[in-house]
Amino acid sequence: MSGDLWAGAEMQLLMTATFLSAQPNVTLSVILFNEGRLARELREIGVDVTVLDEARTSAIALVRQLTGIFRERRIDVIHTHKYKDGVLCAFAAWRAGVPHFVRTVHGLAEPMVGWNRVKSYLYHALDRLMLRRSADLIIAVSRRMAEDLRESGFRPTMVTWIHNGVDVRQIRAACTREAVRRELGIDPDVLLIGTAGRLSAIKGQAGLLRAAARILETHPTARFLIVGDGPLGSQLTSLASELRLDHACHFIGPRADVFDLMAALDIFVLPSLNEGIPMALLEAMTLGTPVVGAAVGGIPEVIQHRVNGLLVPAADDQALADACLELASNPHWAQALAAQASRSITESFSHERSGEALLYAYRGLALISNAHGSER
Repeated sequence: MSGDLWAGAEMQLLMTATFLSAQPNVTLSVILFNEGRLARELREIGVDVTVLDEARTSAIALVRQLTGIFRERRIDVIHTHKYKDGVLCAFAAWRAGVPHFVRTVHGLAEPMVGWNRVKSYLYHALDRLMLRRSADLIIAVSRRMAEDLRESGFRPTMVTWIHNGVDVRQIRAACTREAVRRELGIDPDVLLIGTAGRLSAIKGQAGLLRAAARILETHPTARFLIVGDGPLGSQLTSLASELRLDHACHFIGPRADVFDLMAALDIFVLPSLNEGIPMALLEAMTLGTPVVGAAVGGIPEVIQHRVNGLLVPAADDQALADACLELASNPHWAQALAAQASRSITESFSHERSGEALLYAYRGLALISNAHGSER
């Protein structure tokens, strides 16, 4: 993986690595194209990490280095996660004679501009071509995404889905709700609604701000917490000013104590325009925070409407505001939904469950090789 960001795909890779590194019959190596938080987190759990600096290395040189590593370590399965690493590793795997190539599709890429947009388009086109020619297995993180991939022309037999998972034992608030609110300067009784994630168009935070203006008409003391950073940061703060929300909105950037912040919310909102299986949503539900999510991508596979949360149409500010107000007006019901949400994550979205599914997929590829006499 590139490893330059710390977002949902990177967090899921860490969850996967945590599970696989504990398996006695698996030798795991991770190759990243950037130093950063992902590299640090992987090293902390004892995973072998190699960083090939993409800023100082050409694509041709990266393929050459990857090929050498794959041959030296006698790799059985290459598993990639994004466009660039998918393309480069497909070439290197072919040159090194790696038996199996796997790719996880986590979601849509962030919109880009200028030369970066051109490069992204080229890598995307090459990625689709290489996947059709080289991939043994394409893993989508939701059923909906798997269906879309099949409908786009990939062979049905080469596409499967494995939901993202979280380590529910690690998702705990370290501070009390009252202490967090005190640090933020928010009264304990104030309605606090928030979201966490990359500040980008696909995440739909602008819709939350427009819904906030509507919510304030009923709850004038309500406050809104936006956790994270990204390319849309300045645009979102400008929009908040245009909507006269400066007094009510708290843009607090990326935070290490995100679990504390989520647990201090009355309502967690995920207003995305598209998603796979968002890690922030799984975390908020694990923490027992009532949730409202846009009914896009894999979100309806996590939220069962009016069972463990509320679903609203994407980009519908009024529906989002109405859902938040409904939860705010019935806190006992909101907490009942939240309790069911926490149970559903433990039962269906644990990292052990997703890890076992992935290991089963790897073993299936190995069995196919053995059946064809491809023993190493």
